[in-house]
Parts: sequence; C-alpha cells; structure tokens
Amino acid sequence: MSLGRFLARGKPDIRALTQARDIRGLIVSLDHRDFDVQWHAARALGTMGADATLPIINVLGYPDINTRLGAIEALGAIRDPRAIEVLAALLASHETNELRWAAALALGEIGDPTVTPALRSALRDDNRYVRYGAAKALEQVGWSAETDQDRAFYYIALQDWDAIKKLGTSATGPLIDLLKERHPAIRAQIIEILGSIGGVEAKKSCEQVLRDPDGDVRWRAVLSSRQCGVPTSYLPLQISKRQRTGPSVIGATVLNFFFLGIGYDYVGKWWGVMILETYMMLLTLAQLELGPFIPFLIFYPVTALFATQTYFMVKRESEMAG
Repeated sequence: MSLGRFLARGKPDIRALTQARDIRGLIVSLDHRDFDVQWHAARALGTMGADATLPIINVLGYPDINTRLGAIEALGAIRDPRAIEVLAALLASHETNELRWAAALALGEIGDPTVTPALRSALRDDNRYVRYGAAKALEQVGWSAETDQDRAFYYIALQDWDAIKKLGTSATGPLIDLLKERHPAIRAQIIEILGSIGGVEAKKSCEQVLRDPDGDVRWRAVLSSRQCGVPTSYLPLQISKRQRTGPSVIGATVLNFFFLGIGYDYVGKWWGVMILETYMMLLTLAQLELGPFIPFLIFYPVTALFATQTYFMVKRESEMAG
C-alpha cells in the first residue's frame, strides 16, 4: 500500500512526520479528508524550511482547493523568494477568490520588496477579500503609497471611507473603477462618496448606478444625484433602463397556463401549492369521467384567464419592487 493511500484511509501522525522531516508525508497529508489534518500539515510544512519549497510548489496544481490553500499557507511561512513568481501568478489570474486572497497574504509573509507590483495590482481586484489581503500584505512589506491614486485604492481595500473622502477628487477614478465590485453594500457606499465629491466623472457614474440591479444601490444613487449634478427629472428615465431582476413574468404566466397554481408558487405565493393540488385533483376526476384529452379542452380556457391575471400581477409587482 502506498503512503498516499495509507494517509487517505487513516489519520497520519503529523508530529511524527514533522520530527522525521518527512516532507512528502506532510504534503500527502494536505490532501487528507480531515480538515484538522490538512491544517496541521500545512503548519508543519511551514517549519520545514527551503527544502520543502519546490515540492510544495508542485502541490499548487492539485485539484482540491483546501490542499492548495494549505500549500500556499506553508509557502508564506517558509518565506522562500523562489515561491514569489508562482504566488504572484496565482494572485494575478486565478479564478478562485480564496486562492488569490491566500496568495496575497503569503506574498506579504515572504516580505520581499519585489512582491510590491503584484500586490499593488491586486488592490484593483474585483473581490473585496483579495483587495483587503493585498492591502495588509503591502503593510507587511513596508510599502507606502506615493500617489493619491494609490492611496485611494489602498483605502478602498481597507474600506477606510473617511480617509477616502479626505482625498477628494483624487479618489474619483479609483472609486469609479471599483464600481464593478459584486457586493452591493460596497457599491452603495462608493456611489455615496462619489456624490459627496461631485464632478463630471461622478455624474456619469451616478447615471450608470441608477441602472444597478440592486434596489439599495439605486436608491443611494438617487440620494446622491443632486451632489453628482444629475437632474431630478432625469432619474425615472434612467432607473427604468435598469436590468430587471426577480421572477420571470413570462415564466410565471406559462406555468400557470399549463399547471394552474405552480406559477403562483414560482413567484412566492404560499397558496400556489393549494391551487395546484385542487387543479390536479379536478383534472384527474375529469379524465376518469371524460377520458385523457377532453378535460384539457375544458380546463385550458380557464387556465388561460388565470395566466393572463398572473402576467399583469407579476409585472405590476416587479415594477413596484423597483
């Protein structure tokens, strides 16, 4: 039986592997099904020194995310500059937010000044955790922003909104750039600050955010519109152009036409299931009496009326939710 299979089935003795400086055994333990084993193995690998760097780097190609996170943590603890290139590549392009975040923190632990460009770029990442990790890592390497733009990205990463406001118009560009942030609360905060800063670029962003899919973000944009210079009469037109979210009007209509009640359930009406059960019971009784097809000719004109009612109901509720 191979070591890998043994460790996958049993619970490895991490202390014994550490004392024996069994780097291979600890690396295999990173892939163990028990999270505690993975965590202790990662910490142990971090004590193995530069001898473990290249074997751990090879682990970064493993499919399991927890295994790779453990490897990144170990590389950060070892602080071998040879890991900088691969960690910077992960930070720049990997699709998994947790891995980019971990890579940023590991680069900060390594502490080599050459990691600064990769971390500065990560301050512009579209994920708040990655940005925060990059900001904290830059602190560890002793980085100090030389321009107001860099300061703005740094403060945004830390969500130090008071410091951003003090930068004034210098923060406008970075704030606009990070309106791509997926978290609506942060987009709402950004548009509020842009409103307080004002200016032509802030006005354009206010107009853009009026079409945001999140209702709270749109409302913040409305409240900031005056400071941004957006005319009040212009607001309804812009908001009407927003991306529509919520249940599909057509979907609910079609569902209620073919299976009366399920369309109501689809849009969150608690009584939809009751109507569906009643409809199916009546349909079944009619089929027993009249055969399998004739009942549909009777029921479909009725369900068509309900489908029409469903269309206008869902459309009205969607508009009111805007």
